[in-house]
Amino acid sequence: MSDSTGQRRPPYRVALIILFLLVTVVVASLSAVLVANVTSWWRPDGVVYLAATAVMLVLSGVLINAVPKVVGDLWRWDGPVAKAASQFTAVLNGPRNRIGIPVVVVALAAGSYFLVPAEGLEPGELVIMAGEDVSPDDPRRTLLDLWNATHPANPARFVTAVGEAEEQFEHMVNDAKEGGRHEADVYLLDVVWMTRFIEDRYIRPLDRSRLPDRDLDDFVDKVRSTGEGDDGELWALPLNTDVGLIYYRTDVPGVDAPTSWDDHSGPGPRTAPTPLHAFQMAGEMATITSLEAVWAANGAVVQEDGRVSPTTDGRQARFDDKDHSGLRKLNTAVQDPALFPGDPEPEDANSEEAVEQFIDGRALYMRNWAVAHEQLTSRQRELDEAGIAFRAAPPPTPSVLGGQNLAISAKNDAPRAAQALIEFLTSAQSQLILSEIGGFAPTRDSVYERLGGEQFSSVRDALRDARPRPAIRCYTEWSRDFRDGVKDVLDEDDEVSDETAEKLMGDCPEG
Repeated sequence: MSDSTGQRRPPYRVALIILFLLVTVVVASLSAVLVANVTSWWRPDGVVYLAATAVMLVLSGVLINAVPKVVGDLWRWDGPVAKAASQFTAVLNGPRNRIGIPVVVVALAAGSYFLVPAEGLEPGELVIMAGEDVSPDDPRRTLLDLWNATHPANPARFVTAVGEAEEQFEHMVNDAKEGGRHEADVYLLDVVWMTRFIEDRYIRPLDRSRLPDRDLDDFVDKVRSTGEGDDGELWALPLNTDVGLIYYRTDVPGVDAPTSWDDHSGPGPRTAPTPLHAFQMAGEMATITSLEAVWAANGAVVQEDGRVSPTTDGRQARFDDKDHSGLRKLNTAVQDPALFPGDPEPEDANSEEAVEQFIDGRALYMRNWAVAHEQLTSRQRELDEAGIAFRAAPPPTPSVLGGQNLAISAKNDAPRAAQALIEFLTSAQSQLILSEIGGFAPTRDSVYERLGGEQFSSVRDALRDARPRPAIRCYTEWSRDFRDGVKDVLDEDDEVSDETAEKLMGDCPEG
């Protein structure tokens, strides 16, 4: 076949035109896929993904705009495009390439199929079961709105496990256990519930291959470890961490950042008639307050790594003089009406009620979680009208490590979609939103570096010394027994009873 000049047209020019058009369509389609998934890459390595997306978009634009020119040149078989195609086909016709190219194509296809994980997400709604949010502006809803806007095939929503911490725990266990409702696809679990959910296989491990090491390394070490099992599996990612801070009045002369436990909770001399501390001894807060009192006295019934110290025979939890000293000081303080605000009494007060006592000006100090800072500043007008000013400092002695982790239900049938949601909610950008809008304590080092400011500097300092509670399957039962032990110290024997100490070292009941 010849053109009007008598020059023979190569027979494969039509094939080259078709090939060019296919490449253009593929590149344009790939660009669209990359853009559609760009919000899933809110991670430190997301810069590479964004850069690749930009390159593909530019390449798509070049190819689409070049279609008329390239097709025309190839059809007429003249111009630089035809010359380049001629040289390219000459290379392909080499005897070595006739064998090598098919081999490489097959190897790439097989390697990609077996080694590269599928990125497609199973369609369908995702349900997150969580406790009630106590922040003034719930930033979790904002994040869910962002997810839903960019993932219309996987809309997500919250269902609430109502009540105090132990009631929320029972609600989630009843949903997750065999014969439960299995309403949740993802659970937002308090860190102390992780062992129960792992050992009873209420949750499934995350696909670690989807998480680059440098992304996991961005999480604060001791925070990330709360989602890791003894088996080396990664079972959850932290949505937020938490740690105790000491909030103190700056409008009262003589009140300053405490340098000892006695400064904020002890019976030492005071410079004002205002009660000293907004103690919280209701439910789990009694365990937390008691552990921090024990650690302040250098007690070690619960060690730095969260293990319970055993007696020599291993039958009981070991309470030494330092442990008892810390519990005596705490019990003495919460029995002295001159040291706490009252209404409610310490045994009935939780974190939210302590905030109310502090805002009302009825306490000089308050040990509370990091999120309480946002609860206070959201009511700045009330504080200003009452003439109350405050600051927050890291506690002078170790705090209990708190926080919540996101884990996939074992009954979930869309694990890729559920994990994508968890990755989105725990990404660095999401952590910034949680912190700046809701005052949550971030889980990532990179976020602390970007936030700065006194509040988050105090949180980061407190995290360095924070200690976990026992990582045991029956933690809720252990906590109740520990609180009984705290009360035992005020009985006639003035020590934790042998019966309680045995319970704290005993085996966990089944069920």
